[in-house]
Amino acid sequence: MLMKQRAPRVKKRIKAVLDHGTGIIENISSSGGFLKTDSEIPNAPFNIELKISNFKTIKIQCEPQWENESGVGFKVVNVEDTKEELFNEYVEKQIRALEYFGKERVFQTEVTVTLKDTNVFGNVYFSNYIQYQGVVREKFFLEKVPELHELLTANSLRLVTIDTYNKFINNSYFGDILLVELTTSEIAGASCKLNITFKNKETGELVGEGYQRVCIVGATGRVMRIPAELLDILDFYQEIKE
Repeated sequence: MLMKQRAPRVKKRIKAVLDHGTGIIENISSSGGFLKTDSEIPNAPFNIELKISNFKTIKIQCEPQWENESGVGFKVVNVEDTKEELFNEYVEKQIRALEYFGKERVFQTEVTVTLKDTNVFGNVYFSNYIQYQGVVREKFFLEKVPELHELLTANSLRLVTIDTYNKFINNSYFGDILLVELTTSEIAGASCKLNITFKNKETGELVGEGYQRVCIVGATGRVMRIPAELLDILDFYQEIKE
């Protein structure tokens, strides 16, 4: 007897609205997934509204299959009319992204503190963390979207920083290697927030955390929509908080 093959699951945190409360989908496939929720874990058929982007939601009827202390594994029973194809395309898109980018949804790189980055007291001057953010951002785009410059130039677009922030937590000094992590959030039609944290690689100590908010601007200075090629990468590294 042949066993029915389970649809591939994607480890992707997605916001979900339940009949009573909210939750986070920890992984998803075209046939089911795992829902993590702080409210009462459903033990009967339930409905969820899945937010697959800032602009698109899909209503799904689900049936619980098993549960643990943090959530419930569920089967997709029905997808709202006209949205089933959209739902399947979304799952397939996530699977292809995993194949291309790998399983890690946090971009990591390193920054070495040089002597010119420090002040008279020997620690990194506060404004240099903003410069580090810029370096990390460029590393991210160069590695994940190597064709970005050509893409923007061909369409007379520019990537512009709207605002930036860094919270100082601990000192770093000449010779320290900072492990930097970047995720995205608050992705809108024309802007995105890049969340950046700095840790001492040797000690694991958190040094600072902050963000840059960027947007796309056309040749006339008008804010434009983020190109689809860039939007896909930003979505892949999107951090969904509970």
